[in-house]
Amino acid sequence: MPGLALKLAPREQVLINGVVVENGPRRTQIVIRSEDAAVLRLREALDEAEVIGPASRAYYAAQKALEGQTAVPGEPLDIGAALDALVAQYHDETRQRRVGEARRACHEGNFYRAMRSLKPCVEEERARMGIA
Repeated sequence: MPGLALKLAPREQVLINGVVVENGPRRTQIVIRSEDAAVLRLREALDEAEVIGPASRAYYAAQKALEGQTAVPGEPLDIGAALDALVAQYHDETRQRRVGEARRACHEGNFYRAMRSLKPCVEEERARMGIA
């Protein structure tokens, strides 16, 4: 039975199905066997204060959905509205494809995959704003 193998640095924190797990003082590897487990490395998580534009808003909405916090349509964490705003901003094929991948992943309930699709957009948005 395959699974997700996580190699954790010392003291690294991971969110697994809404529970924060912290590694001990040494590197380790854990394997998640459940296919539907929601896993997020906290170093990949955005804080609400880091939401600076449509890409980070869509990423943050997907992150909150992964954490189990879904929003009512029209609210700030509405993934659909965030993706609509993002696709309206992008006019090139590469970025439109990323948003499309994120939208499909959200429809499938795979919010981590949506976050992975949006990560380059967030990095680009931060670079445009001059944020490291």
